[in-house]
Amino acid sequence: MGKRKYILFITILLLTSCALKKEYVIGGNKGVTAKKIIKTIEQNQNKFTSLQTRAKIKYYSNSKIKTNTVTIRILSGEKVWISAPLGAIRLLITKDSIQYYNKLERNYIKTDFSYIKNLIGLNISYDMLEKLLFGEPVLDLSARDFEKRLNKENNQNPDKLRSYIFKKEVDFDNNKLIGLFYINPYNYKLNSQEFYKLSELPILENQQTFRINYKNYTTLNNDVYPKNILLLDWNGKTINIDMKSVFLNKKLNIPFRIPKGYNQVNVD
Repeated sequence: MGKRKYILFITILLLTSCALKKEYVIGGNKGVTAKKIIKTIEQNQNKFTSLQTRAKIKYYSNSKIKTNTVTIRILSGEKVWISAPLGAIRLLITKDSIQYYNKLERNYIKTDFSYIKNLIGLNISYDMLEKLLFGEPVLDLSARDFEKRLNKENNQNPDKLRSYIFKKEVDFDNNKLIGLFYINPYNYKLNSQEFYKLSELPILENQQTFRINYKNYTTLNNDVYPKNILLLDWNGKTINIDMKSVFLNKKLNIPFRIPKGYNQVNVD
């Protein structure tokens, strides 16, 4: 079951207040208010009907590295389809369900969407999962969530990244979490979004976190997409997703049928 859970984990995860400061200046952006930042984030949300990408994934755990190449197809607001070469492993995520099969081990999984919530420890919906993949905040931000400080690095890499910072409290499974959202001041996508357990504040350098970092954005049809996503889970495992190519608004075939004779695996 350990190997199966690793494969499902890596494919699924391809796939959070202080007083308002009236004016905040970063770089050459003058007269920027929290309300203007929120409005620009909303205006810059991606608008596509379908997306296909080839992605190289590196999974780091216990000093070991595993690499996979997959094809990802997304019908906006409907489903995410992920396939390994020759269809050896396939995953289909919809708003309500998760289905997965492995031709090599001749088994399959059928469960509901809540499995993802329990797996990553965040109260995430399907729509939030899509936002996670496209460098957008998984929670709706408001002006009152705006922090009155300018950060110059966000633990993403050695580069000093400038960000507008928003902080928001969220409940998950009777636990209170704090979400920090670092907004890129030039494309109004995320530099990172990260979550801490409220009981563990103040935030320490080695504190347990769940973090998604974004870099190397690219522009297609006037929309901006992250080419690289780095996910660090609560237990220190990391997944690095490197998008090799992205195609938008094309008619997509999303084949998925669990072969006959396969054994069902219980993941509840």
